[in-house]
Amino acid sequence: MRKLLMVFSILTFVSNLLAQKPLLNLDDKGVEIEGYDPVAYFTVGKPTKGNEAIKSSYNNSTYYFSSEENKKLFETNPKKYEVQFGGFCAYAVSQGHVSPIDPKFCYVQKDAEGVERLICQHNQKANDLWNKDPNGLFVNANKYWPAVVKNGGKQIPIKGVELSYINIDDSGLAVLGYDVVAYQTDNKAVKGDPKFTEWVHGAKYVFTSREHQELFRESPKKYLPQYGGFCAYAMSLGKVRPVNPEIFSIEDGRLMLQHTKEAFDLFNKDVKGNIVKADTKWPAVEAKKAGHKVKFDKPAK
Repeated sequence: MRKLLMVFSILTFVSNLLAQKPLLNLDDKGVEIEGYDPVAYFTVGKPTKGNEAIKSSYNNSTYYFSSEENKKLFETNPKKYEVQFGGFCAYAVSQGHVSPIDPKFCYVQKDAEGVERLICQHNQKANDLWNKDPNGLFVNANKYWPAVVKNGGKQIPIKGVELSYINIDDSGLAVLGYDVVAYQTDNKAVKGDPKFTEWVHGAKYVFTSREHQELFRESPKKYLPQYGGFCAYAMSLGKVRPVNPEIFSIEDGRLMLQHTKEAFDLFNKDVKGNIVKADTKWPAVEAKKAGHKVKFDKPAK
């Protein structure tokens, strides 16, 4: 009986392992590194756009190459040339979550075993932070990556890393899939297209166009909703409540989402005062709930 239970446990573990979906930073065509040639980073040491007609697939990802020669090199030893951490930002993974990348900040670095690997960073800031301790952070990224994958890219608890608390669903989707840039540029609530996706602090944001995606990538803080994407009026009362993405306002360049029309009206009776209250209460709420699954408070009486 004990042997049967042991066999069952092993089979269950293997089944769960196989069923776990890979976490990959792909475009709408399933392509890694936004179509840049992974081999070129090794051979010429700089970002080189690949040719859509010269491609190869490996580990559920498609790669484009700038030449048939590079494609052949890749297919001879794909493990050598594949991008690390599913194509997400290496620095972000070293901090326990995923973020998008900029192909201009991809390069080759040796891992702890001295093997050259292709890694990418989100932007100049991420690259600078990485280069403060490239070897140590590479070790951390490799150590945390399996847990980050298991957690769907959302922030995992790491000592010394500040956790965030964001209004996301079980898949990590924020703002119920609405384009956070459109609120600012078009002053309207618009559903995003999964073809245009960015990850920030373990939350997934989708956009209506590549242009909006690029605007967000350049300055995510500018477009992110306030108070983790929870109801702004409820936060002025120290409460965590869901939102209706169709009910919003822009206050001094800050996106405020509300739960209901009633919440919107109450918030707008004293916009400045309610923002001060919400700004004051949010840090403590975030600190208390950071790292935990989203759980809404009961409505304020």
